[in-house]
Amino acid sequence: MAKRLLITIALTAIAALLASSANAQQPEPRMTELRGHTMYWLLQPGEIPAIFEPEFVSIETADSFYYDEEPLIAVVSGDVAKGYSTWHLDHHEVVNDLVDGTAIAVTW
Repeated sequence: MAKRLLITIALTAIAALLASSANAQQPEPRMTELRGHTMYWLLQPGEIPAIFEPEFVSIETADSFYYDEEPLIAVVSGDVAKGYSTWHLDHHEVVNDLVDGTAIAVTW
């Protein structure tokens, strides 16, 4: 019984490694000439996921992991103030959010 369990765990681990290495392989970038310059297409449209339900932390919590000089995009409406990290936007490009019931798209 224990041997069968170890084999099952080992096979599961191997399958997970194979799946992660398959996902890590990227296709060759496409190249296009534009006005005498070579342009490389590394991502296909839709490959950068937008954030649809952003989570926020208090200013005190944010102070513990953001640098003082780190740029944020701030949105203020009435008593509501939200900061959107440009570091996170570098990886997602757009955040869809609600501020005082108004839909906004924050992009970087």
